[in-house]
Amino acid sequence: MKFPIKYIEDNLVFNTENECFAYYELIPYNYSFLSPEQKQQVHENFRQLIAQNRDGKIHLLQLATEASVKDTMERSKSLLKGDLKEIAETHIDGQVEALTESIGDNQVDYRFYIGFKLLLNDKEVSAKSIWQDLILGVDDFIHGFNETFTGDFVVMNNSEIERFNKVAQFLADKIGRRFKIRPLTKDDFGYLLEHLHGMSGQDYDDYYYHLPKEQDDQQTIIKKYDLIKPTRAMIEQKQRYLVLTHDSDQSFVTYLTLSDIVGELEFPGSEIFYFQQQQFDFPIDTSLNIEIVTNKKALTKVRNKKRELRDLDNHAYQSNNETTRGVVDALDSVDELEADLDQSKDAMYKISYVIRVSGRTLDEMKRHADQILDFYDSLNIKLVRPFGDMLGLHSEFTPASKRYMNDYIQYVTSDFIASLGFGATQSLGEKEGIYVGYNVDTGRNVFIKPDIAAQGLSGTVTNALSAAFLGSLGGGKSFSNNLLVYYAVLYGAQTLILDPKSERTNWTRNLDFMADEINIVNLTSGEKNRGLLDPYIILKNPKDSESLAVDTLTFLTGISSRDAERFPTLRKAIRHVTQQKEPGLLKVIDELRREDTDIAINIADHIESFTDYDFAALLFSDGTARNSIALDKNINIIQIADLVLPDTDKTQEEYITAEMLSVAMLMIISTFAIDFIHSDRSRFKIVDLDEAWAFLNVAQGKTLSMKLIREGRSMNAGVYLVTQNANDLLDEKMKNNIGMKFAFRSTDINEIKHTLQFFGLDTEDESNQQRLRSLDNGECLFQDIWGHVGVLHFDYIFEHLYHAFDTRPPQAQVTGGD
Repeated sequence: MKFPIKYIEDNLVFNTENECFAYYELIPYNYSFLSPEQKQQVHENFRQLIAQNRDGKIHLLQLATEASVKDTMERSKSLLKGDLKEIAETHIDGQVEALTESIGDNQVDYRFYIGFKLLLNDKEVSAKSIWQDLILGVDDFIHGFNETFTGDFVVMNNSEIERFNKVAQFLADKIGRRFKIRPLTKDDFGYLLEHLHGMSGQDYDDYYYHLPKEQDDQQTIIKKYDLIKPTRAMIEQKQRYLVLTHDSDQSFVTYLTLSDIVGELEFPGSEIFYFQQQQFDFPIDTSLNIEIVTNKKALTKVRNKKRELRDLDNHAYQSNNETTRGVVDALDSVDELEADLDQSKDAMYKISYVIRVSGRTLDEMKRHADQILDFYDSLNIKLVRPFGDMLGLHSEFTPASKRYMNDYIQYVTSDFIASLGFGATQSLGEKEGIYVGYNVDTGRNVFIKPDIAAQGLSGTVTNALSAAFLGSLGGGKSFSNNLLVYYAVLYGAQTLILDPKSERTNWTRNLDFMADEINIVNLTSGEKNRGLLDPYIILKNPKDSESLAVDTLTFLTGISSRDAERFPTLRKAIRHVTQQKEPGLLKVIDELRREDTDIAINIADHIESFTDYDFAALLFSDGTARNSIALDKNINIIQIADLVLPDTDKTQEEYITAEMLSVAMLMIISTFAIDFIHSDRSRFKIVDLDEAWAFLNVAQGKTLSMKLIREGRSMNAGVYLVTQNANDLLDEKMKNNIGMKFAFRSTDINEIKHTLQFFGLDTEDESNQQRLRSLDNGECLFQDIWGHVGVLHFDYIFEHLYHAFDTRPPQAQVTGGD
C-alpha cells in the first residue's frame, strides 16, 4: 500500500491527500480512586474536546511504548550525589539484575496521541489571500509534478507550513484549557512508525529519528527515503495476520476491529482504554479514526434510517406479521437520537476502531487475540479479525492516514467517545529516580525523586517536600519509611531520624558496609547525658531557647497563654533565666520560688514534680551541662531510652506524668531539627519523625511541626511524618504542606474515612474504603506530587535491607512489618 505520509514538520503531518494533521500527546491524567462525580467531570471535559470540532477528522491513538529497565536505572545513576555514590551504584546494579530477571529487559508504558485535521476555512477572503492561494496552488502542482517524475524528494512551501502552524497553535491553546498536552516531534513519529513495523526493545526516551532537511526562505526539501526509513521492514501478509521482520526480530501481528455494539455501555464502567491497561499483561495498541459528520448530515442520515425502519414496520403490518423486536428497538433508538441531535445541534461521528496485538510466535499472538476478544465481549462489544484486510488495518495506525474500509464503521455521539477513557491511566511517581516498588494494578515500576517537588515543575500539584506515612500497626509503614529514607541517603541526602522506640539500633550491624556513615545517639538517663535536651543546652540561639522553654513548660503544666495570672508569672521567670550566664530549666524553678507568691510557688511545685523521673534528667539542667549532639553523619538517629508514649486515642488531659515528659522530649528534638535543616541549603535533607502522632496530638507539637515543615521547604528539606492517625494531618495548613502520601492498611472505618479525606478522595465510596481495608503488608495507597493515586507495593529486593528495616517481633512471620 502507498505510504500515506508526505511530510513531517514538528507536530504537523501532511498526507498524500494534501491534508494536514496536528498531533499532540495527551499527558495521561489520573483516573484511579475518583468518585463517580469526578469521573463524570472528566467525561464532560473530553466530550467538549471532541464536540468543539464541527467538521474534519480526529485520530486517537493509544500506543504501547517500551522503557528499558537498564536505561532507566542508568538515568537514575546520573542523579547520584555525595560520598555514597559507589554504594548506590552497586545497589542500582543489583536492582537492574533482579528486575530484568523478574519482568524482562523492558517495561510497557502507554502513551496517548490525539491528531486533528487542520482546516483553513476561517481566514478572511481578500484579493491578497486569493492571490496567495493561487501561487501556492501552482507551487503544489510543480512540486507534485517533480515528485511524481523524480520520486526522490518532497518539496514543501514554507508559507503553507506556517499557515498550518498558526492553526495548530490556536488548537493547542483550546485543548490546553481542558487537558495537558505536548506537541509531538519527529522523534515521536519515528518511534511510532518503527514500532508499528516490528521494532522492539527500544527505549522511548532514547529514540532518535534522523530526518535531515534542506531549507531556504521559500521551501523545504526532504528525501523520501528519510521519510519512509522508519517503515523499513519485511511484511508478509497472511489471511488474518502479518509477519513482520525488523532487523533480526520477527513478530506476528494481527488486527481486530469493532463490528457491533450489542448492548448499552454504562458510564462509569465503559472506560476501555483505561481498563485494558490493567487487564492485559501484554502490550496492545488501539487506533480510533473519527470522521465528523455535521449535524445537518447526521440528521439526514438518521431520518433516512428512520424511513427504512418504518418501511419494514409497514411491510410487516401489511403482511399480517408482527414487527420483530429488533426493528421496534431500533425505531425507538432512532427517534431518541433524532430528538437529541435536533435539540443539541451536535455532530455525529463515524468511527473505525482497530486494535493491534502481536506475539513472538503465532500461538502467542492468537492467545493474546483471544483474550482481547473475550474482554471486549464482556463489555457487549463484538470484535472481528477480517480476512485479507490486515495491511489496510495496519495502515490506519499511521498518522494522517485515511480509513481503510467502511465495512466496520460505527456512527456514535461524542458521549460514546468520551466514555472510552482515552488518556486515563494509573501512572505513579517519576520516570527515573529511586526504585521503591511497583504499581499493584499495572505492574509498572515506581520511581521517586524526593527532592524535586520544590522545583516548581509544570504539572505538579504540590511544591511540598514533606511526606506522610499512615496506617495501623503491622501494615509496613515503618519498614517502607526506612527503605525510602535509606535510598534517599544513598542518592545524596542527609537525614535526622527521631527513633523513640529504639528500633534502629541494629542498623550499624546490618548495614555494616556503611557503618561509618551512621551516627546513633542513644539518650539514656545516665549522668553523662544530664540536661542534653534542656532547651537552653540543645539550642544555640538564646531567643530560640527561651521560646522552646516556654512551649515545654506550658505544655507540662497546662498553663495557657490566656491564663492572665499564671502565664505572665511563668513567662517572667523564664525571661530572667534566659538573661543569666548559665541558663537551665531547673533555674526556672528557683526563679519562681524567688518570686515568693502563691501562684509562683504553685507553678514551681508543679514543674518540680516532673523532675523526679530518671529520664527527666535529660530535660532539666542547672545550666552547667556542656555535652552536645553531633549531626555530622549522613544518617543520624536519635534514640531516647525509657520513653512512655501515650496511646493514640488518649487526650492530652489523660496523659500521665511519664507520657507528658516523653512528648515534651519529642517536641524539643523536633525543634532541634530546625538547626539541622538550616545546615546546608544545597543538600537535600530529611527529618524523619517516627511516632509523630505523639506530638501532633498536642497544640505545641503541631505548631512546631508546621514550623519545621514550612522552613524545611525553603531550606531544601523534607519532614517525613510516620503516624497512625490521618486525623492529625487534616488541618488544611498541615495537609497542604505535605507532598507525597503513603497510607497502609487500616480496618477502623473512621480512620479509613480520615485517610481518604487526607488524600482528597471520596470518603463515602465503598470501593475506596474496601481497597484501603484489604491492602496486603507492604502495600499502600500512594499519592505522588503529580496528584496521581494508586496502590504501591514497596519492593526491598535485598535481604540485608529486609533484616535491617524489619521491625517485627522475632517470632512474627509477616513480611515488611511495622
